[in-house]
Amino acid sequence: MGMQRPAAAPPGAGQPTELQVDGAGMIRVALDPYVSVLALVTDALGRRRAAPQDWRDRILSSLSPRGAGAIWPITIPRYSVAPDCITPLNPLREIPVRDQLEWLRAVSEDELLGDLHSVFGQRPPQHWQAVLRRPRAWLDAYASAIGEAWHAVGPLWAQAQPQLEREVARVGTAVMRGGLDLILDRLHPASRFDDQVLRIRDPEPIRVGLDGRPLVLVPMLSGRQALICNLERPDVVWIGYPLHAVHQARRPDGPGQPADALLGSVLGPVRAQVLLAVGHPVTMSDLARRAYVVPSALTYHCERLAAAGLVSRERRGREVWVSRTGRGSDLVALFAGRLPEAG
Repeated sequence: MGMQRPAAAPPGAGQPTELQVDGAGMIRVALDPYVSVLALVTDALGRRRAAPQDWRDRILSSLSPRGAGAIWPITIPRYSVAPDCITPLNPLREIPVRDQLEWLRAVSEDELLGDLHSVFGQRPPQHWQAVLRRPRAWLDAYASAIGEAWHAVGPLWAQAQPQLEREVARVGTAVMRGGLDLILDRLHPASRFDDQVLRIRDPEPIRVGLDGRPLVLVPMLSGRQALICNLERPDVVWIGYPLHAVHQARRPDGPGQPADALLGSVLGPVRAQVLLAVGHPVTMSDLARRAYVVPSALTYHCERLAAAGLVSRERRGREVWVSRTGRGSDLVALFAGRLPEAG
């Protein structure tokens, strides 16, 4: 039975889950709104993965007390798995939320109980005990809660269609041109891609290969630190990752011109932000605040930019200072020359 992994653990915590993608066959990018609902509703109720506060407020105001209680078992931070029957039906098919809700309401008590025991063994954790006692009531309440949350998320999803479609084109182009490694290496601050292995920090790590299954990448409306995936289904492996363009567009001091978006399409949004922020030497601590990146992830991105000859790093006492190289400035001038120098 497959398992859902709703969130990567914070950088530095736990061992990584490893997905071997060597010899990958079909690679797809798909838009599945239910995955975004899962990411945002769990963030609003406790996972705290950097979703915008106004999004969280919208969702919280849409949930009934009964609905919030039904969502609660999948928000516990120490666990990264959930019953397979409440995960997306198949992101490869881009199923509407209403169809997912119909499926949830049709899930049987026996199927839910079987999934719980398959995932957790004979003694599921304490936060699932109430579900074990009243599985039908919980399924009904959970489906209703997802419907309530969709009323809040649906308008956001509609507004984000241009960014979502651009992301589909970006990933599709990268895959066609042999650039899958660039996409996988930038999915999430707590993931890394090296030697054909995607590593995701996880409190319940596993090692798994594609084994001929298609890999589906699902851009999400979510917090910047959210990650949802199912690596153990027999028919497909899917990974939901944050749609960074939405967060960039929301920042009052963030990029907003097409040239900057083009720079992000070349380097990835995080590294583009870093490169734009170091027009003058900046300390790593200041850079983390400017680029909206946690320090551990920032170190990794700076290492990659330095390896490409785009930034240089210099230690001055206890601080490390980062600045653009001539090559980095040339790249900024090429793609974002109309923007003012950051510094």
